[in-house]
Amino acid sequence: MKSICIKSVSEEKISFLIDLLEKIPINIYISNYRFKTFENLIIHYPSDEYIDEFYDTVTIVIKKCIEHFYEDTFIRKNVENNYFYLSSLERKYIFEITKKVLELPDEKIGYKNNILKNCIKKYLLENKKILIEGFVNFRIKEYKELLEKIVEVSVFSYLDLITF
Repeated sequence: MKSICIKSVSEEKISFLIDLLEKIPINIYISNYRFKTFENLIIHYPSDEYIDEFYDTVTIVIKKCIEHFYEDTFIRKNVENNYFYLSSLERKYIFEITKKVLELPDEKIGYKNNILKNCIKKYLLENKKILIEGFVNFRIKEYKELLEKIVEVSVFSYLDLITF
């Protein structure tokens, strides 16, 4: 049996993860407990067969959680911090362009999904527990750098549009 513990200070994130996990067609057992300040979601996989698929599934669920709860914040902070000299309306347009760019196929935007999935899966293979907030703050530098490049491309696209 393999088990992974996903920790978070947010009940909302844990609920989001549980909703995703309950929809997957894989034989897992889920338990959710609060210990001290953390919500703990423990995922048990009762077999040694298809263990790689189990890790892939948990990786994708965590990736979706990070994208859902953090991606917009990363983009907004990047736009606000690096392009503060633009008007708030222009920064809003850049944010919207960036979101549209992120909808493009992965090979066109630097394999964003693979970068994040690889970071998560590597971490899960080496550790039995993952604290979402700590992982986001300290383990996904390459993903954040790619988002910065995508924002930069969006800025240039926007500037090209307004000078056209």
